[in-house]
Amino acid sequence: MGDERRVRLEMPLEEAEALHAALEELLEGERADERVAHLYRLLGWRILASRQRGSGLTGHLIELARRADSLEDYEAARDRELGPLLEVLENVEQRDA
Repeated sequence: MGDERRVRLEMPLEEAEALHAALEELLEGERADERVAHLYRLLGWRILASRQRGSGLTGHLIELARRADSLEDYEAARDRELGPLLEVLENVEQRDA
């Protein structure tokens, strides 16, 4: 997001998840702009990185999130390592909806 001044924000995981859900609702309602979409992705990455260890796919995503230095690094690693699997899962979800 440019060379802007930075703000460090800390909140309980439960509040971060509630904020993430509210941003998702904005995005689904198409009332959001590109900045809201970026913040949604950024918050999702940091929520993953703050979670306790998980197992399976979630555990792998948590590790990728923790190792990444930026949102872009996380998304690139996720797409590289899990992209095909995530695409299959998304297609199954859409088919079952």
